[in-house]
Amino acid sequence: MSNSNTERSNFRGNRPLSANPPHSICLTDRKVVSFTHLWTIDHFQSYLDDPQSPRVLFSSYFSPTFGPHTDTSWCLKLYPKGVNEKSVEYISLFVKYVRGRSDLLAKAEFSLINSRGEFHIVRKTPYHVFPTGGDWGYSEYLMRMVLTTQRKSELLNSDQSLKIFARVIIVGESSSSIIHEEKKNTYESLMSLSTHFGSLLTSRKDNCYDVTIIVRLEQFNNLIYEPKPSDVPSSSTSTSVPKRNNNRIKRKRYSTNSGGSNGAGESSDETTSSAIALPSTSTAITFYVHRSILSARSPVFAAMFSHSMLEDQNSTIEITDLQPETVQCLLEYMYTSNVEDINEHNAIEIFKAADKYQLEFLKQKAEIIMINSLSISNCTMLFIVADLHNAHELKKRILNFIMRNILQVIETDDWRLLVEQHPVLATEAFVYSAEHAASCACSS
Repeated sequence: MSNSNTERSNFRGNRPLSANPPHSICLTDRKVVSFTHLWTIDHFQSYLDDPQSPRVLFSSYFSPTFGPHTDTSWCLKLYPKGVNEKSVEYISLFVKYVRGRSDLLAKAEFSLINSRGEFHIVRKTPYHVFPTGGDWGYSEYLMRMVLTTQRKSELLNSDQSLKIFARVIIVGESSSSIIHEEKKNTYESLMSLSTHFGSLLTSRKDNCYDVTIIVRLEQFNNLIYEPKPSDVPSSSTSTSVPKRNNNRIKRKRYSTNSGGSNGAGESSDETTSSAIALPSTSTAITFYVHRSILSARSPVFAAMFSHSMLEDQNSTIEITDLQPETVQCLLEYMYTSNVEDINEHNAIEIFKAADKYQLEFLKQKAEIIMINSLSISNCTMLFIVADLHNAHELKKRILNFIMRNILQVIETDDWRLLVEQHPVLATEAFVYSAEHAASCACSS
């Protein structure tokens, strides 16, 4: 009895795993392959001005350089004047699965890169089953007029070229297995290695750093979320037309030419977000880090250091949209694969930061905490955050929670603000609740 009580007490304190080694270990593994491609289109403005310009442009083929799908081929497709007559005012952008042995579950992320190496118009699709020859992307990625008016200098380079940075993530099936003794020893060695890497963050300027991160809160800090256009899936052959309602543009998000509707009837509005703001401050916190670790852990940091961007030129990264505590958690995760201080109070900020730097597993950790902390008082805010960051599973959980507690939720101040400022999201929640109630009525 005493041994059992002693063993239980070991888990009550805030002790590391090395002090509480497990008796057995199970690993659930899923093969994930991520690869990127940079496409530069010279004199892009000429394609917009020339009435006889090609209808569609293709990038060269590219493939994963490691993993089980190195024999597959992909390319980017861009329609300078829209993929069809309904998107003629837009630039359409897709990734195409050119060649492969089987259908693949994957998603795509697109960004434009200006002459300063900054990312603009970052759009991320949900996962989609690619058949060979199928594509997936945006029929309305960017309005053409944006490139010819006020933001031309931001999105086009000095030679009028357009740089497109694309990332494709392929996922496979998952499997679980017991880690045997020899693998357990390897696991414990990795835990020790994680501890040593973590010490690099605490040794400050004596850690052989080669990159400096300066967190300078010069701007207002949006505690809830930032403005974002909401887009929805559709077929590239869809005949629906962008509609205007109360100065909001209803635009399509994802499309494919591989057949099927894939949610062609859904739509969403582009809205301007509200946010709680703190006064600006000049406080600066400095972190001394290593580009090799940052590049290995985050595709965003890897892109910063591999494409001669500003951050690569002076080895300094300035962050003005995150709290120092949030950056500390991000770095802790990238160095050790663990975050001790993530909780329901900071989960939203860590979730948004993990999404920004494409730290998928940290994003999932924060998402789990957000799901577990769902309440009447915070479900509306979490609903907005989930929609903003394309967190489909989180959004579904929140919709189910709202549906079960609809009478209490609609009495909150946050819900009244949602109805006033984001009526499309409020309508989505009402429709979801009504459809679920109807299906329950039919089944009974």
